[in-house]
Amino acid sequence: MNLSVLAGPIIGSAIGYCTNYIAVKMLFFPRKEIKVFGHTLPFTPGAIPKGKPRLAAAIGDIVGNTLLTKDDIEDKIANSTLKDDIADMLIDCMSVSIKETFTDTFSVSEESYEMGKEKLSLFVSEEIVKSLSTVDFSTIITEKCAAIVKEKVKGSMLQMFLSDDLIKSFTEPMGKEIERIIDEEGISYINPLVLNKLNEYEGSSALEILGKIDIKESDIKNIVSDIFSKMLSPVIDKIMGAIDISSIVKEKIDAMSIEDLESLVLKVMKKELNMIVNLGALIGLILGMINIFI
Repeated sequence: MNLSVLAGPIIGSAIGYCTNYIAVKMLFFPRKEIKVFGHTLPFTPGAIPKGKPRLAAAIGDIVGNTLLTKDDIEDKIANSTLKDDIADMLIDCMSVSIKETFTDTFSVSEESYEMGKEKLSLFVSEEIVKSLSTVDFSTIITEKCAAIVKEKVKGSMLQMFLSDDLIKSFTEPMGKEIERIIDEEGISYINPLVLNKLNEYEGSSALEILGKIDIKESDIKNIVSDIFSKMLSPVIDKIMGAIDISSIVKEKIDAMSIEDLESLVLKVMKKELNMIVNLGALIGLILGMINIFI
């Protein structure tokens, strides 16, 4: 076949390949605008360097408002295993002893743990004393003791001599003395008892303690599930309000160098861009062959 006949398709193919190759490269090159005699040359900088701010804003808007919405995030979390994972983590934490939970899980020192235990014991003791101080022991003891004494001496000779006022004269001071002891010395009596109970239970796990009031592991998981479901939507609202995804994506792309942006685009679309270049060569070849027959 005459070489001049093949020249058209070959040249057309080469031109198509080169023009498309240059077009693809011009997406990223030149990196900066080129000035000649104070005038910026057309098509400088390349399409992506020149349009980087608009590209960043557009991608940020698409990701934040279309691809990653509040409803999408909430739906994914609600249908994930996160709820069960949280429940299992909580159960694991509650399966070790109270003391181990603080000293190992929460890294509380032995000294701090003992101080905290003593403070808790004192607080509980003070609250018990405050509650007991509101009780009118003087009246209760006077009435109860009077009833007991009357019952004991009923039908005996003493009944004639023990009047209500006489019984009250020695029961009422007893009640007042008990009130004084509670107010002034109650903590010294109650605090050791509370501290002993805390020492007794510190070797038990939270699950064991809850089990004493008939709260089972399944009940805890149900409680976690209910709390998770009720709090999910409000929490997502607060997160989405605090995190502007569109702005974050825009700032990230703006902060990227052109080289990094090119590497990112090529990582995703290198095969497609090469296909465009090869397509230019194919179209040039086809046009060159058509030119032979026209």
